[in-house]
Amino acid sequence: MNNSAKILFVLVAGWLTTTAFAQDRIHYTGKELSNPACHDGQLSPVVGVHNIQLVRANREHPDASNGNGWTYNHQPMLAYWNGQFFYQYLADPSDEHVPPSQTFLMTSKDGYRWTNPEIVFPPYQVPDGYTKESRPGVQAKDLIAIMHQRVGFYVSKSGKLITMGNYGVALDKKDDPNDGNGIGRVVREIKKDGSYGPIYFIYYNHGFNEKNTDYPYFKKSKDREFVKACQEILDNPLYMMQWVEEADREDPILPLKKGYKAFNCYTLSDGRIASLWKHALTSISEDGGHTWAEPVLRAKGFVNSNAKIWGQRLSDGTYATVYNPSEFRWPLAISLSKDGLEYTTLNLVHGEITPMRYGGNYKSYGPQYPRGIQEGNGVPADGDLWVSYSVNKEDMWISRIPVPVEINASAHADDDFSKNKSIAELTDWNIYSPVWAPVSLEGQWLKLQDKDPFDYAKVERKIPASKELKVSFDLKAGQNDKGTLQIEFLDENGIACSRMELTDDGIFRMKGGSRFANMMKYEAGKVYHVEAVLSTVDRNIQVYVDGKRVGLRMFYAPVAAVERIVFRTGVPRTFPTVDTPADQTYDLPNAGAQDPLVEYGIANVKTSSTDKDSSSVFLKYADFSHYADYFNSMEDENIIQAIPNAKASEWMEENIPLFECPQHNFEEMYYYRWWSIRKHIKETPVGYGMTEFLVQRSYSDKYNLIACAIGHHIYESRWLRDPKYLDQIIHTWYRGNDGGPMKKMDKFSSWNADALLARYMVDGDKDYLLDMKKDLETEYQRWERTNRLKNGLYWQGDVQDGMEESISGGRKKKYARPTINSYMYGNAKALSYMGILSGDEGMAMKYGMRADTLKNLVENELWNTRHQFFETMRTDSSANVREAIGYIPWYFNLPDTTQKYEIAWKEIMDEKGFSAPYGLTTAERRHPEFRTRGVGKCEWDGAIWPFASAQTLTAMANFMNNYPQTVLSDSVYFHQMELYVESQYHRGRPYIGEYLDEVTGYWLKGDQERSRYYNHSTFNDLIITGLIGLRPRLDNTIEVNPLIPADKWDWFCLDNVLYHGHNLTILWDKNGDRYHCGKGLRIFVDGKEVGQADTLTRIVCEDVLE
Repeated sequence: MNNSAKILFVLVAGWLTTTAFAQDRIHYTGKELSNPACHDGQLSPVVGVHNIQLVRANREHPDASNGNGWTYNHQPMLAYWNGQFFYQYLADPSDEHVPPSQTFLMTSKDGYRWTNPEIVFPPYQVPDGYTKESRPGVQAKDLIAIMHQRVGFYVSKSGKLITMGNYGVALDKKDDPNDGNGIGRVVREIKKDGSYGPIYFIYYNHGFNEKNTDYPYFKKSKDREFVKACQEILDNPLYMMQWVEEADREDPILPLKKGYKAFNCYTLSDGRIASLWKHALTSISEDGGHTWAEPVLRAKGFVNSNAKIWGQRLSDGTYATVYNPSEFRWPLAISLSKDGLEYTTLNLVHGEITPMRYGGNYKSYGPQYPRGIQEGNGVPADGDLWVSYSVNKEDMWISRIPVPVEINASAHADDDFSKNKSIAELTDWNIYSPVWAPVSLEGQWLKLQDKDPFDYAKVERKIPASKELKVSFDLKAGQNDKGTLQIEFLDENGIACSRMELTDDGIFRMKGGSRFANMMKYEAGKVYHVEAVLSTVDRNIQVYVDGKRVGLRMFYAPVAAVERIVFRTGVPRTFPTVDTPADQTYDLPNAGAQDPLVEYGIANVKTSSTDKDSSSVFLKYADFSHYADYFNSMEDENIIQAIPNAKASEWMEENIPLFECPQHNFEEMYYYRWWSIRKHIKETPVGYGMTEFLVQRSYSDKYNLIACAIGHHIYESRWLRDPKYLDQIIHTWYRGNDGGPMKKMDKFSSWNADALLARYMVDGDKDYLLDMKKDLETEYQRWERTNRLKNGLYWQGDVQDGMEESISGGRKKKYARPTINSYMYGNAKALSYMGILSGDEGMAMKYGMRADTLKNLVENELWNTRHQFFETMRTDSSANVREAIGYIPWYFNLPDTTQKYEIAWKEIMDEKGFSAPYGLTTAERRHPEFRTRGVGKCEWDGAIWPFASAQTLTAMANFMNNYPQTVLSDSVYFHQMELYVESQYHRGRPYIGEYLDEVTGYWLKGDQERSRYYNHSTFNDLIITGLIGLRPRLDNTIEVNPLIPADKWDWFCLDNVLYHGHNLTILWDKNGDRYHCGKGLRIFVDGKEVGQADTLTRIVCEDVLE
């Protein structure tokens, strides 16, 4: 190997090694980045973050609530123990590293109301004469130690809560108290009654010991459990990693003796420990923290400077990092990961920078030093992510981030605050609540108060991004001679397109460009109902107050969509900027003063959108429109009916539920079947009709309609959002022939009444269903007159079932087949229910009895005991052949739930039965007459027909959902659906034809034009009701039972489903990283979650549609 080759080899090997390291370390692969030119980084916030100020520094008016006037406050720690939060932070009078120094402790039951800070570790006297090698000639004299600790709490195995701090020494303001030359680390117990135990040293720096320090060594304690707890800390390498900065530099107790700062760690699902330091340095430990993989690398993709970064495994098993994603200490953001290594999102937690009222040494601008609850130190009762941090190293804050962490709003606002007991329940609202500008609830009002000259109260409602938006709310101002309330409409980047505001001189005005337009005067204490109508297309806003239009204004900034509404008691801030010097050395004038108190109330906040895609929550049609474009390109479109290819995508956007999954062929076929069924919608003189063939057929009815698959057409089309198509299609069949049914409608068997009831179970349109009652009853009575046998069963020729050349029947044979008898049972059940629905008890009883009679006849006469299967009854005996039509009784839930009949389903899995390489055959493969009728003449002697596959798979889903069976599993159903998908291709493209070879998958009509786009089956109804498992019901309960094996798909989403007048979303997110609304199976109604399960299982959400 020559030198050039060697160099190339080394470079490539190094790159591969670094890449491998990076992928096995914490790294960021998302596309979102923060813009530090804006305080919020132009990041979109996560939903429901509550930022609560706990301590507001005030040197001029010191009291217990503000730590007695000390203005350098920083480095908070957090624990949850004994049903309450514990919040520790350190404080200096004004400057970092300038004594004296002490550590405070606060507690809270709910995270919103906190006790005043108490001194838990008081100032500590440095011995006179103390020196450092780094400061030659400088000796301590009347010097107080500097507190600095990277860890504040430990919960012992016995349940004791230990708090800890560290005393370092800074001989001048630029000296480093964390140089390993401090005094040592102290601990004390926090007892359940709130009292504190004595202070002990747990660690001494070199030169210090029990003889020359003020507190005893922990082993002197008489409390054995306390001593054990302290020893547990010393034996825990993860705690020792957090002592590195303050401990002696080469102390053997330190697992990794490197000067990396602000260690943080969490446990991965495989037991390894992932770590983070400032600058987003990261490593992995495979032995519990005793050793760490080196080199320690910078987390690839993370942007972070010399600022604390916090990582934590959340209560739902996902992971989050909270940090400043910039070279500055703003904004405070959160990134999410499913595995704790790969982080994919970046969203806002805290994007406000209050003016720094008090300058000081190393006081940095912005929200910083985030720290949540370390593993082992408790989990809050709500399971949420609570993060402590400081702002400007001056004021102490806490953030509550709901878990699961949602990065997008799923529902528009419809908020009646009178239903909430506290702001903690407002998990759809983002709240910014300073001590002097608090946000609270008062009856129906969300109240914003403000007496802070330097800060403001702020609430923010994130909504689905909308181009056409209507916002309404009630508004009340407690005064009209002071204060400001601004109302802004922001996009995902925090850009406000429009602003309304109440001014301090009693004017309600609206901003447009650099000017304002006065809309009206407002009165103190009066309630106004405000409506704003925004259009990003027209770039304007119209404002109405109490029903009267008071303003119309162009947006002052263009935005693509509005995703949040902000109410704020002050003006936006732009200082500091990226060019502001790092250190502020001055105090602001009147830093401790108050403004007169003002207050505002908002109530009954509602938003809505008229966007085309506003009914979908997680999916947008634009992300799937490429399918329609591709399908359009596949053909020459030689036959055009009501909706041409050029309008196909628009039609799909307006009408279909949206679906995505990780298996491309399922997803592609879903959209293909909607695209293809659209081709069959035909305009007729009497309204829309739906064809079976696109080409003209000689045996068709008017308008080329064929009645064979009406039931399939209704089942499939019931999911279209616009009811006019199916409304008219049904009316065309029943009333399109001079007011009566189509002439040839009776040439094929019908389960139309059942299908119409099935449609009603989706759309809930009672009036339409009952309007069809007479038509359907007339049809039923006609079948009774023409096709009923003396024994009470119904006969049919196989061709009139649409199943010619079958093994069991014949074109003119009047045999009692499972088809028509099951259809008539289903129709009778439907008519009986229509009687109940219309209050016609006689009708309900009449058809209920007919259904019972048919049920008994089918079970007793069509069940072949020897074959254990429902079969065709010839004149005096069974046809003695198992055919797919034997499963049709379950299509209508006809058979009893006894084990007697379930054995029939074993044939699905038997290759001698119906199981074939490309799906389910129409006759059992073992029969001697299987595939003996020839090819090309529509034979039903074994080849696969989608018409039958759809019936069998519908029946199978019913059997698996409605019967206490043990024969079939979701793996069987999924496998058959997979075969059904795979069968619908021809020459590598999506295709649906008449029938196909069960072994080769070849479509047996070949390239005949008549077979192309054959509309003779369902597919999407099977996806919705079978695979995804939305089980249509007659009541207001939602039932979902996915028939997908747990190991198949990590995610799927069915969205934009119009069901009972509501928009439904069903999604599965195994790891929680696809849709960011939590792990597991989730159901949403109009964007609001109504049901959840951790696994793919049945969920029943009772009465959620009322």
